[in-house]
Amino acid sequence: MGGERTRPMWVLLMLLLARPARAMCPARCRCNDDILQTSCVGAGLEVVPIQLNPEMRHIDLSHNKIDNVHFTLSFYYNLISLDLSANKIQTLGTSNFESQHNLKHLNLSSNEVESLSKDSFKGLRNLTELDLSFNRLEELPSVTFRELHSLQVLKLTNNQLVFLEEGLLTHAKQLRELLLDDNQLLELPGPAIGDAANLQVLSLSRNLLVSIEDGDMPTLPDLQVLLLDTNVISDIHPGALAGLATLEYLDLGDNNFTSVPTASLAKLSNLTKLHFSGNFIRSVPPVAFRGLFQLRFLRLNRLDLLTRIDSRAFVDNIHLERIWLDDNIALQSIPTRLFYGNPRVTHISMRNNQLVTLEVSHFPLDQLKSLKLGGNPFQCNCSLLWLWRLQQEQMTRKSGGNDTDEGDLNIDVDHIRCAGPEPLANLLLVDASESQVDCSLGWVAAVSAVLFACLLLGTASTLLYFGPMRRRLNKRELPPRESAPCPDGATLTLTYEDPRVDKYIIGPPLIHEYRALPPWDTFAKSNDMDIYRQFDANIKTRPHIVYV
Repeated sequence: MGGERTRPMWVLLMLLLARPARAMCPARCRCNDDILQTSCVGAGLEVVPIQLNPEMRHIDLSHNKIDNVHFTLSFYYNLISLDLSANKIQTLGTSNFESQHNLKHLNLSSNEVESLSKDSFKGLRNLTELDLSFNRLEELPSVTFRELHSLQVLKLTNNQLVFLEEGLLTHAKQLRELLLDDNQLLELPGPAIGDAANLQVLSLSRNLLVSIEDGDMPTLPDLQVLLLDTNVISDIHPGALAGLATLEYLDLGDNNFTSVPTASLAKLSNLTKLHFSGNFIRSVPPVAFRGLFQLRFLRLNRLDLLTRIDSRAFVDNIHLERIWLDDNIALQSIPTRLFYGNPRVTHISMRNNQLVTLEVSHFPLDQLKSLKLGGNPFQCNCSLLWLWRLQQEQMTRKSGGNDTDEGDLNIDVDHIRCAGPEPLANLLLVDASESQVDCSLGWVAAVSAVLFACLLLGTASTLLYFGPMRRRLNKRELPPRESAPCPDGATLTLTYEDPRVDKYIIGPPLIHEYRALPPWDTFAKSNDMDIYRQFDANIKTRPHIVYV
């Protein structure tokens, strides 16, 4: 009898114990039993709460003070996502996720985890995304991820990893994305990532990679994105990237390249996006990006030593659409018709360089949609008249309230300023008047005609003035001619030039001008007349000897 009376009380107690899952939500947490989701972000928790509804599927415990997960997660066997980021967890222990067979997303970033064991992730056979970024991991045993057969995204950004052991990803056959940014890797971890044959995204930004030798990069037939920026790479073996046939996006920015690795890049026939900013190249040579026929986006910013771009630099890149050449502080000029081999280019940015002038022939204006030129020290003269007119057209469209057509050229009007001449210094080009930047050919022709007429008039006046003067000088009394008898009876006449007559006066040539005659011995050298025996006695006309 007594047992029957106490049974309802026992049942009621069990119901009450079951109900707190809906009623006992920790302070500063939000619990929604309808969608089975709990959020305790920044709630000041020091342990994982165990009084939540055991049916919970999504729990967010980020930005708390939790330092371990020991024996607290087994209550939530239906979890799909668990966020423990920004806590103080130092270790994951062993088998603490063994009950989470349905867990797909686990975020452990921004904790203090220093090491992992072979059973740290035991039971997580359906986990697809694991975030271990911003921890203190120095090494990963090769068996660390052996339970993660469904893993697709692995984030190890900002740890202290120096190398990855071979076989680390042997069981992660479904891995698509591997992020290893901000570590201390000294060489590309080819043996470790070679097992992830389905890898599509590999990020190794901000490490200590020096070079990529032949064989360092394994064959990854599905890789589409490779980020190698902010390392110290100075060289890539010509065949190192040959196994990346499907690569579409490559970032080599902020490394130590002194030349474009043309031979290495030529293997990437499907590359559509290339970043090469922040390197130390001095020139972009002809066909620098040879074989990249599918290249659409090219960034060549912050090349501090760049002074020259060859006019044929981009001739192979026939699908190029957008190019950035910003912040190249030593670049003072570009060749004309640089982009005329790129029939699809629509966006060109050349801001913050040292360009002084630009010609209209530099750009295929009929196909451009965007042209950014601000921050250059332009000399605003007639060489920029074309740009001034384009800006005026753009301002007219805006002031008139007309809708900008998709095909209209957009120029950064508010950033293009004049560095000179003095009246226009620091003035926006668009604010200058047409007369200040106009050098019309009619005005130049008029000035040229006036100058030419003045030149002709001066020449005629000179001839009219100095011609008669020369004739008067020629008629002045000259010293008498001296004659000397020759052995054959002929007479030798010595003619002297009057030093009073300037022989360089412009006028008719002298009648007896013998300065072009071959050299001969002077008459004063010998008193005899043997020198004249060479002349034939029958010749009636003897040459005059003229001292010049």
